[in-house]
Amino acid sequence: MAGIGLLAAAIYAWGITVRPVHNYYASAVRSMSMNWRAFVFGGFDPQASISIDKIPGAFWLQALSVRAFGFHDWSVALPSVLEAVLTILVLYKVVSRWFGPAAGLLAALVMALTPIAAALAKSQISDTLLTLLLVLAAGAWQRSVLDDKPLWPCAVWVGLAFQVKMVQAWLVLPVFAVCYLLFARRRRIWHLLAAGVVTLAVSSIWVVIALLTPAVDRPYIDATTDNNPLGMVLGYNATSRFHGSGGWQNLLSEHTFMQVGWMYPICLLAVVLGLLWTRERSGFAMWGLWLAVHFVAFGLGQFKHAYYVVVLAPAAAALTGAGLVLFWRERTRYRWLLPFVVLVTAGWTLVLPHKSVTGLVAVLALFAVLALLAARSSRVVAVGAAIGLVAVLITPAAWTLSTDSSVARANAANPSAGAPPRKPHLLSKEDLELLAFVRQGSVNARYVLAVDGAGPAATLISQAGASVLPMGGYSAKTPFPSAEQFQGLIHSGQLRYVKGDVKKPAKTVPEANVDWAADHCREVRKHLYDCGGV
Repeated sequence: MAGIGLLAAAIYAWGITVRPVHNYYASAVRSMSMNWRAFVFGGFDPQASISIDKIPGAFWLQALSVRAFGFHDWSVALPSVLEAVLTILVLYKVVSRWFGPAAGLLAALVMALTPIAAALAKSQISDTLLTLLLVLAAGAWQRSVLDDKPLWPCAVWVGLAFQVKMVQAWLVLPVFAVCYLLFARRRRIWHLLAAGVVTLAVSSIWVVIALLTPAVDRPYIDATTDNNPLGMVLGYNATSRFHGSGGWQNLLSEHTFMQVGWMYPICLLAVVLGLLWTRERSGFAMWGLWLAVHFVAFGLGQFKHAYYVVVLAPAAAALTGAGLVLFWRERTRYRWLLPFVVLVTAGWTLVLPHKSVTGLVAVLALFAVLALLAARSSRVVAVGAAIGLVAVLITPAAWTLSTDSSVARANAANPSAGAPPRKPHLLSKEDLELLAFVRQGSVNARYVLAVDGAGPAATLISQAGASVLPMGGYSAKTPFPSAEQFQGLIHSGQLRYVKGDVKKPAKTVPEANVDWAADHCREVRKHLYDCGGV
């Protein structure tokens, strides 16, 4: 296990000093590291004027890392590397407790070699921490079922996961509830009800804090029209995700499918045979239902990014590890089983469209199948099984290692293996000249500049730590600041410069603010207005 952990750490940490950070979230992390109010509420800008469009739980550790080590690509990515390695270690313990150490080791190895896990480990996307917390929840659920322990620790982990990815964290709740009722030694309904209350209480912590804090003492909540955190959490990040179509198409697309789908034939066979042949049914049912629930939710919802599927990886790895051990146990009764598994999984790998080691997979699979069918001794069977294991893992391993070879050109906004490269957001010569100009004229101002939307502000904040007012937030459509607030900042000397395109008639509050600046202030550069003395 130590070897697998070190292997994963080496793959995941490789290149994090040159990996481009996510421009939007990096801005928030830098702001959160500079301002404790921004830290608590997820302020996007250093003045904590407006929040990011999510609960900031995933970025608290990143902000602490930046506060400790300074703002660098590696200090932003370091927590994700640690979270990804911890996920492997915890998964090993969970699967070992359920189906033995060999299954735990195989599950850990498969998880370490899952392409999307490696791609995300080098980034600052929140799904890495979400996955760790949900695997910890699975371990707590398992102790409740197998050892008759209380269920509330599982609820705490799910509640903490809610602080990371909100309602998506709750997708495991029907999985845990149904499997608890089916497999717990003593089914205690009050344990289940208490766990539900604990889940809701822990999940609500940030929302309650935001609701109880006066609006003037916290950032405006982005992605809302009324500055209400419930709208951001349960509207923008929940119900709105099920408007539209294309979920199944994106989920089953070539690029997304190959982030985690290499082991699906083994997983399916493991669930069916595990439920039929073993007494350790709880794990096969729980991990199988985990896969099914997430598949349905992603297919029906707005599936935007390939990295969402990383939450499928622990279930796929656990079922692969337990399944391979189960097939090995039954090798004497069913001599055809191991060759069949190798043949089907290798065939699945060869059928999937990809540019990888297809020839080597075919040769290794052929040797493995022949060795397993012709074997007359356990040693030959073991050699055949080992070759077969290499045959089924070598392609996802190649995809995983590809995240190291392309690390400097990785897509920070949508990290995944094989993603098209995307140029990092760095300060241009024009940005540096603009910052020097507005800083010189905004010596005592709260903000050096106001811009239309978080996009134009992000690079200035993340790369320079500039105090920029991002009017309209992430979408540039959030009604903040209002006309009264905007003009009040100008009249009080807290804001002097405004940058943006004039659009008449204005369709959003930020556009209206830019139009007002264009009408009342002096244009000192193209689309840059000096409102000093207005």
